Amino acid sequence: MLAIPLEMLIVWFLCIPFLMRFRITSVYEYLGRRFGRETRRLGVVLFILLVMLWMGFVVLASARVLAQISGWPLLMVIVSVGIVATLYTMLGGLRAVIWTDVVQVALLIGGGLFTIIYVAVTTGTWLPDWFAASARQLSATNHETLPIFSVDPTVRATVLTVALHMCIWHVCTHLSNQMTVQRYFSTTDAVKARRSFVTASLFGVGINLMLVTVGLSLVYFYAGQGIAVDDNLAASDNHDQIFPVFAINRLPPGVGGAILAALLAAAMSSIDSGINSIATVITQEMKRAEGEKVRQAKIMTCVTGAFITVAAYLLNFMPDDWGIVAALPRTFNAITGPLGGLFLIGMFLPVAGQRAAIAGTICGLIVSIGVGYSSQLGTLFGQAWPTLSFTWVMPCSLATTIAVAWVLGRAGWRPTHSLDGLLWKTDHGEPE
Repeated sequence: MLAIPLEMLIVWFLCIPFLMRFRITSVYEYLGRRFGRETRRLGVVLFILLVMLWMGFVVLASARVLAQISGWPLLMVIVSVGIVATLYTMLGGLRAVIWTDVVQVALLIGGGLFTIIYVAVTTGTWLPDWFAASARQLSATNHETLPIFSVDPTVRATVLTVALHMCIWHVCTHLSNQMTVQRYFSTTDAVKARRSFVTASLFGVGINLMLVTVGLSLVYFYAGQGIAVDDNLAASDNHDQIFPVFAINRLPPGVGGAILAALLAAAMSSIDSGINSIATVITQEMKRAEGEKVRQAKIMTCVTGAFITVAAYLLNFMPDDWGIVAALPRTFNAITGPLGGLFLIGMFLPVAGQRAAIAGTICGLIVSIGVGYSSQLGTLFGQAWPTLSFTWVMPCSLATTIAVAWVLGRAGWRPTHSLDGLLWKTDHGEPE
């Protein structure tokens, strides 16, 4: 929450007005204009990898819930979820995406509010009791209070590093992620794009506060009352599955199913948005007649859905102690920093040409892997390297991307064409 005002200001005054200057369909068209075709293709490839890993996580999370509740093999559930999401996206297009989003929002909000009310009524407690139970649980499990900041990179999280991590994520996402930027490109001007951004941001804050309250209520329901978690789930290893299992086992018949449907609808909503974004970007890259573009988009939808399903299965083999929160920055968000840095280089570093930008992005990716997988890399080389905090993955990779591009640009890898209208300051009449 600490970073929300800053990131909203940056997106409002920086990202949206700059991108809305260009009447483009794919945000990676900007990279082609600013640097060249090779940089544009690099951006597209990184975006596709990012989305496939992201959607793989979404499929895996929803599949684990279904597998836990139904008793079906995880592989069968992953394949089923992937096929259903891919088929309705291909057959329904944007209309299917919009309507599933509407249903998902209604079910998600209704289910969350019902859970809060249910726990409050059945236990006769409210927020003060839930906060107290949460504090007792943290003390009993030897969890330390989140420090404000630490120079030790092995500290899992601090208030400032989490805020920095989230601020960088939002800025990079609103600059370089087609899934997010396509919302702005679907509006007619920057004013409406900003209105869309503010509405989505405020709604997101409200949803997150509701989900935090749901989490507090569950802590009280189980730990505060000394009740064992349903289905013999160990909270330390399966915390991502506790809420869905609670909904099925504890809530009245029908309500739990509706909440489970809401969670699956949220997963499907993310998947169809990702698949549509990839199809849009790829068809935009391949110049074809309009009729061929439609057929090509359907083919790409099927192929993308298949790759996402495979990614979901492979992601299941990550270390169990990571959890979703720590795993995201080490997988698809390891790409977010370098990809966002590529756009920031284009906007603010007139000295950096195509070769400098590509080299900086590659170095940023290497740093992402090094920071995110330090312990695993140490094992690979026969060394006992410490596990670095996931909150440093994006800051380090973004800083490396920009710094390397600036140094190489100053060393001579400069642009070979005019940058008129392609830099941030051009829009404000300042000299280049």
